[in-house]
Amino acid sequence: MSAAPAVLPAIRITALGKRFGADGPLVLDDVTLSIQPGEFVCLLGASGCGKSTLLNIIAGLDAPSTGTVTVASGSAAVMFQDAALFPWLTAGRNVELALKLRGVPRDKRRGKALELLDVVNLADAASKRPHELSGGMRQRVALARSLAQDRKVLLMDEPFAALDAITRDLLHEELERVWRETGRTIVFVTHNVREAARLGQRVLLMSSRPGRIANEWRLADDGPRRIESPEVSRLSIEITEQLRREIRRNAA
Repeated sequence: MSAAPAVLPAIRITALGKRFGADGPLVLDDVTLSIQPGEFVCLLGASGCGKSTLLNIIAGLDAPSTGTVTVASGSAAVMFQDAALFPWLTAGRNVELALKLRGVPRDKRRGKALELLDVVNLADAASKRPHELSGGMRQRVALARSLAQDRKVLLMDEPFAALDAITRDLLHEELERVWRETGRTIVFVTHNVREAARLGQRVLLMSSRPGRIANEWRLADDGPRRIESPEVSRLSIEITEQLRREIRRNAA
């Protein structure tokens, strides 16, 4: 009986380094990392540690100075902190635009956009423009637009940072549900320790100056976690202690 074929990582990063300018400071140093298909990874660290730079390199928006990055599916969808919706287009049309750029025929775009808005529980707001939506609703439209790109990898750069705690918690539930339903590989950048402990199957802590992977935590996937659960609290305390040590080390 032949062995099952090995599953390639969704993202493979090898000895990655990044320096802005020939004589600029080293931002990322020797980052080596594999992320498996369908995995939810949270990338955590203090401001300026290189989290967003690493995400931009994975997305192909920036190039590494050294090392390599391979996205097995070829490319990734990206969702930023700012929803960046076109204000003159309805929620549905914003999603349709992403479908148009993907090459979906015109006669199929509206129906598909409504399906995607339904995935994020926002189908009833398809005809509303961004100014008629709350911040949380705009981010859900942005998530639907990211899903419209139909990429197997979704990169999220602090997408809920500007939202209040209650809205953020509701969107955590929405995102986890979407992740489980779609099987996407998600890399989620945050500086919020509890958010990382709430969402991630794996939490990676980055050091600063230059950014390296300082530690990682793997969490058992026993179903949805609540942000106030004892498990999240315990992990948050542990990660916070190490994060504080990293910040003190870099301040010395």
